[in-house]
Amino acid sequence: MNWNRWCCCAVLLLAPLPALARGAHVDLINYPADEAGWERAFALEDAVAREFAAVCADTFCEGDYSNYRVMEFRCAVLAHRGTVQRCVWVLAASELAVQPDTGQVQVDNGHWTCPVEMQPGVPVEAFFASLEAPDGLMAPLPGLDHGLFEVLPDCLQRRGA
Repeated sequence: MNWNRWCCCAVLLLAPLPALARGAHVDLINYPADEAGWERAFALEDAVAREFAAVCADTFCEGDYSNYRVMEFRCAVLAHRGTVQRCVWVLAASELAVQPDTGQVQVDNGHWTCPVEMQPGVPVEAFFASLEAPDGLMAPLPGLDHGLFEVLPDCLQRRGA
């Protein structure tokens, strides 16, 4: 084999290595390329946090804490198919109280990891389109009979770690 053919074969064999190093799944932020979905994914995370704040106190945020917050909301994408596989909410809450005798501030806090399993094969565009639609954050996700928020009551009923 001559030098040119050997180099061409080596390049063809090594070309997929960056994709393999990246892994089969990527954060929604990094689909279809590194940070390509940054603005849209963080806009979704902000919208989820706002909607959570709006509905939390009147619905599923009852219990040991009075101050609940969405820390992060992220989704995994099967990169070669461009489909959302699952998402996870990370929520935190706290309750503070001042002890009258000592002036100490007592802190009680908790956090929860709440998975949102998706139906296989939900394209990233369909996922975004459904959530960006009016009332999309409360509407059922593509291929499911429930929305993002419906996993939270059961998740939050467990004692926060």
